[in-house]
Amino acid sequence: MSEALSRLAEAAGLHAEWQDVSGGNNRVEPDTLRAVLKALGLPADDERSCRESQAMLDAEAAAPKRLTTAGIGESFEFAARPGRYRVTLEDGSTAEGFAEPSSEGFVRLAGIDRPGYHRLEIGDAAATVAVAPGRAVKVEDVAEGRRLWGLAVQVYGLRRADDAGIGDFASLARFAESAARHGADAVAVSPVHALFSADLSRYGPYAPSSRIALNAIYAPVDSSHPAPGEADALIDWKPAGHARLAALREAFERGEGAEGFRDYRRSVSLGLERHAIFEVISERQARQGGSLDWRQWPEALRNPQNPAVAELARAEAREVDFHLYLQYRAARGLAEAQRAARDAGMKIGLIADLAVGADSAGSDAWGRPDEVLHDLAIGAPPDQFNRSGQDWGVTAFSPRGLRNSGYAAFLDMLRSALGVAGGLRIDHAMGLARLWVVPHGGSPKDGAYLGFPMEDMLRLVALESRRHKAIVIGEDLGTLPHGFRDRLAERGIDGMSVLWFERDGDRFIPPWHWRFNSVAMTTTHDLPTVAGWWQGRDIEWRHRLDIDGEGAEKRASDRAALWSVLRESGTASGDMPDAGNSPPVVNAAAAHLGTASSPLAILPVEDALALPEQPNLPGTTDEHPNWRRRLPGEAATMLDEPEVAARLARLNYKRNNL
Repeated sequence: MSEALSRLAEAAGLHAEWQDVSGGNNRVEPDTLRAVLKALGLPADDERSCRESQAMLDAEAAAPKRLTTAGIGESFEFAARPGRYRVTLEDGSTAEGFAEPSSEGFVRLAGIDRPGYHRLEIGDAAATVAVAPGRAVKVEDVAEGRRLWGLAVQVYGLRRADDAGIGDFASLARFAESAARHGADAVAVSPVHALFSADLSRYGPYAPSSRIALNAIYAPVDSSHPAPGEADALIDWKPAGHARLAALREAFERGEGAEGFRDYRRSVSLGLERHAIFEVISERQARQGGSLDWRQWPEALRNPQNPAVAELARAEAREVDFHLYLQYRAARGLAEAQRAARDAGMKIGLIADLAVGADSAGSDAWGRPDEVLHDLAIGAPPDQFNRSGQDWGVTAFSPRGLRNSGYAAFLDMLRSALGVAGGLRIDHAMGLARLWVVPHGGSPKDGAYLGFPMEDMLRLVALESRRHKAIVIGEDLGTLPHGFRDRLAERGIDGMSVLWFERDGDRFIPPWHWRFNSVAMTTTHDLPTVAGWWQGRDIEWRHRLDIDGEGAEKRASDRAALWSVLRESGTASGDMPDAGNSPPVVNAAAAHLGTASSPLAILPVEDALALPEQPNLPGTTDEHPNWRRRLPGEAATMLDEPEVAARLARLNYKRNNL
């Protein structure tokens, strides 16, 4: 590898070497580095192009930032000449000083003792200074000395009358009220980001069109268009989605909520405006038989700033308003669900989920082209579970784009999620430090780690957490950068402790020895439920679909290990049930979770209801009914079933009496 290529890769945040899950060192091939650098807008085909790209990065590093971050009272550097400066704080007060020279081309400014977004003026430059508190809001800050617990649920799976065959935020409100009656203080949901109204077959919540807009399908409205199979155990997303959108169209045409929408319309952000325009263009393309991938649209429509896009938006103003109306109804419904949860006595309420990326063909990638990675997918390197690595088929923010835009899209995303929730789970939180990126058309194993401005991003997360009075959870499962969990803990972000992974060899670790700086869980949407694990339902699925995984013999010994730790925690007794008898194990596991040292424990509703099927089976698409399962019973009452209520009562008792 040439020195120029190596230097450029390092300056761009690419890791030329990486360590796998077994501790082995690996080097990234030069061709892979060149392909990734090209996708980042940094040609590296030869020595000359490497030098030119390096000069571009050097110029960006030396230019004044649109947004710089600092801790409370901490001095900070800024690209400017020495001289007098003024800081205008959020409350309108000002502070002045003299910026002393620091490193070459930079000055050092005195610390600011108040958190917030303040305006800095020095010479001809002006910028925002985001002053962050030391950490985010933690569970302990809101718990009033109690150890809290909550439930996790898939919104689409909830039921209520006249729901057109799919759950919505009204169902979520009723579920939250019911959960609160049983002692829960939180309801965690999977991502409710916007999907694709022009293609309702794309319903995976972790591959959204936009992480700033909401999924309009979840906007509450009573439907006069019942979807086929409304009572079925599985959702048929196309007819269900069309029925929901048809009901919302009727509400829009008759002016339902018009006054509130007018107020909302006046305050719509640029990101939401562009999302609505994207939806209109996509639907027009669908009607005309064109591509739904914006990269295949007529050239004039591929750039949101092209005059042709503005002309189309004017011509289709009514349709743009309809898609913004969908966002209004969804946002109002989600806010009402959070209000219902808090009014019912929950300390936290809803915990939103922030997907790690978005679809490259979606509105975020179209509407914010300078802030998103193009021609790169994110995924995971080869490991013991997947020797070929993983390509998740989604993209993410560009580190250069984040810095150069003043973190505009990142902040919009955080505020969209935190504005209507009491907490936020950051999916694949390692993305705050690095992401495995794969050039389009390449193999996942031929990727590289791309570093992100972690310190800036963590400060912004902490600041937004405080401003919204919301806790933050980081999904920290998998291969982690060195010291990553410690960094999260320092910033007040709790990780995740999941029953299946909390082991010492073949032995399960008792929950009171799980990490304190974590949220305790029995399982996640990507893993077997307790009943399914005990019955070996996941093994049956993998065998049927020829997917590698744990075998029946290993599961038999693991059952014995689980029963042993359940007895150790005092939540089970007597002889171990056979594989076909899961209810005693589910009952014990729920109470077992209650003994965790973590300040918050979350029980997935599938385990509250003792269901054997998991919401998603990674590595599958249509082979397994991912993201389609409806829950049995009404959202408002299913937790009141005697066996379920007793299970939750034991969990609640353990959380409050240990």
